[in-house]
Amino acid sequence: MRILFIITFSLLFFNYLKAQEYVTDTTMEETVMVKDDQIKVLYFTAPWCGPCRVMAPTIKSIANDETLNVSIYKMNTDDNLTDDILRVNSIPTYFFIKNGVKLGHSGSVMRRADMVKMIERYDRMQVNGDLLPYRGKPSKYDIVEGAHENLIKKNLEKLWYNTHQLNELSWKIYQNLADPKDLKCALTLINRSIELEENTSNLETKAHLLFKMKETKSALKTAKRARKLASRSGESTSIIEDLIENIEAKS
Repeated sequence: MRILFIITFSLLFFNYLKAQEYVTDTTMEETVMVKDDQIKVLYFTAPWCGPCRVMAPTIKSIANDETLNVSIYKMNTDDNLTDDILRVNSIPTYFFIKNGVKLGHSGSVMRRADMVKMIERYDRMQVNGDLLPYRGKPSKYDIVEGAHENLIKKNLEKLWYNTHQLNELSWKIYQNLADPKDLKCALTLINRSIELEENTSNLETKAHLLFKMKETKSALKTAKRARKLASRSGESTSIIEDLIENIEAKS
C-alpha cells in the first residue's frame, strides 16, 4: 500500500509540475518549438498578474487533462525577452503552437470550455507557415547605457526588438535630455529601430537627434532620406522640411 501511495503521489506530482512548467528564452527550442504534432500553449504570465492568478486552476486542469493533445508552458514576462520580440502587450496571453508554427492566439481570462474548444480546433488545423520568430532579428549594435538612471541595459533590452518603442524612447530622450551619454544611448536605440524597420518616423527622430548632437552633415543626409521616404509613401513632409531648413541655415 505504501509503495502504491508513493507511485500515485509521484504521478500526481509529475502532472503538477507539467502544469506549472516554466520556459525561458533559452529553453524554447526544446519545449515549445518541438515538432511532435502536439499543440503547445505558450502562456505569457507574471507573478504580479491578477487575471493570471484567476486562470491558474484552469491552466492546471487543462495541462493535467490526458484526453487533450496539449502541453502548456508558462513564460514569465518579467524575466524573458520572447514576449517583447513577439509583441505581447498584455497578459495573460496564450499562443497556440504546433510543430513550431503559431496557429493563433488569445488573451485575458477564459473559461475552461472556451480554451478547450480552441485547443481542439487548432489541433485539427493543418500546419502551414513560418516557424515562430521568437529569437528576433540580430543586431550589429550593442546596447549603450545612458547617464539617466532609467537608461540601463536591463530596461533597454525590453525594447530591443520593438521598432516603435525604440523610436518613442529615442524621441523622448531627444526632447528632454542633453547629457552626451544619454544622446549617444538614444542614437543607438534609433539605429536599432531603423535596423528593425526603416520608416519616416524613426528617420525623422534620428535626423533631429543628430542635429542636436551637432552632427550637421549626417543630420541633413538622414533628413533628406526621411523626406524622400515620406514623399514616396504619401506622408506629410512639413516637419522634416522645417528641420532641413534649420540644418541648412546652420551649415
